[in-house]
Amino acid sequence: MLIKGIYDDCIDTIGTDQNGDLSFSKFNRFSRRAELSIIDWLTGNIDVIPAPPFQKNKDWLSIFIKKVPAQVTGGVISKPDDYYTYDNFYRLGSKVEADCEEEENPQLCNTPIEILDGQQYYVRCNTYIEEKSPSFKKPISKIVGNTFEVLPNDLGSVVLEYVRNPVFGTIVSRHDDVYNEDVIDENLSTNYEWPQGCRQVLVWFIVDMFSNYTREQAIKSFNQSSKP
Repeated sequence: MLIKGIYDDCIDTIGTDQNGDLSFSKFNRFSRRAELSIIDWLTGNIDVIPAPPFQKNKDWLSIFIKKVPAQVTGGVISKPDDYYTYDNFYRLGSKVEADCEEEENPQLCNTPIEILDGQQYYVRCNTYIEEKSPSFKKPISKIVGNTFEVLPNDLGSVVLEYVRNPVFGTIVSRHDDVYNEDVIDENLSTNYEWPQGCRQVLVWFIVDMFSNYTREQAIKSFNQSSKP
């Protein structure tokens, strides 16, 4: 999507001058947060539903999902630099999925790796219940900083599927000498990777963040002016 079109839609939605000035720098700041909010919304990490309600479309995320093969070395693999959130994680088997429905040896098939929080990971590592103990049939993992710790630590070949950070849409401005004002430089600005289908949602998030910002600024200004 062209970033100029989204900016124009936001300006049209904001409407009147008394609602405040949506500068290019403010727009870039709110736009970046809005892109991450859409990912959180689509992955279920936040429950904000724009009004009017929109249908969540997981297909919007497809261009951001990356599949990275890795080798578990010493029970650890590194988190990719552009990692934003988890999508899927599994031990790589030698059989294709269609052949695994009746496979007697589960080690030949892809095996899901369960990602746990620290407490759950500790409990599973120290359990006396054999069915819950980490194994090739039931591998586990936890995120520690920029790494995934995996058990069993000799799990071998794994595949991490994750949602990467988008290439954030960013407005770069230039000064127009004719009108003596700053305008969007469409050649230097970065357009959105998002498909047209999420246009309304992106505009809604940006405008909502801007509205909250101007409301908070108005409250601060009122409180300062009312001090004796």
